[in-house]
Amino acid sequence: MKKTTVWVDFSILSYWHAGSGQGRSAVSDALVQKDRNGLPFLPGRTVKGLLREGVRCGEDVGAVPVGSTDRLFGKAAEEGDAAGSVPGELSFCDAVLPEEERRWLGSSEGADLRSGLYDAMASTKIDDKGIAEDKTLRTIELCVPLTLSATISGPGGDWVDVLERACRLVRGLGSHRHRGLGRCRCTVRKEEKRHG
Repeated sequence: MKKTTVWVDFSILSYWHAGSGQGRSAVSDALVQKDRNGLPFLPGRTVKGLLREGVRCGEDVGAVPVGSTDRLFGKAAEEGDAAGSVPGELSFCDAVLPEEERRWLGSSEGADLRSGLYDAMASTKIDDKGIAEDKTLRTIELCVPLTLSATISGPGGDWVDVLERACRLVRGLGSHRHRGLGRCRCTVRKEEKRHG
């Protein structure tokens, strides 16, 4: 069976935080997920989760066929049925910066500008009197708005159309979305971008 590959672009419109689960005590309580060159990315499992949620919402409103979520992303086994899980049809890669940007920012020439991809946000808990409570100051590292792209592959069929419709329902990514972080526009491209 012929394999189909598409690219999903996440145009991130605001500061965002896709956490690594790590912190640097004196600097930040929560650091952004970075690759080995110190560049931001979304892990493939995060891409899968965002698109799974978009497809599930599409099913709920009748925008995509019922059953698309389980077919494309897989289905977990029911409790007590270890052999009952079903793998999905699609494969997901990390969402990364364009190749030329990655190469340049990862080089010694671009190293000085890498820090410009990140900023910090501090927050604290305010009591009923409007005064900051002791020991509640938290700082998280944020990434600036940018575009990341992920490759998704699967068998031929209607899944590209399903993803195109589901992408319209993906409006945010990362943590602190309820505080205005991580607004995004998600789109599907059927051809790889060529630069130069």
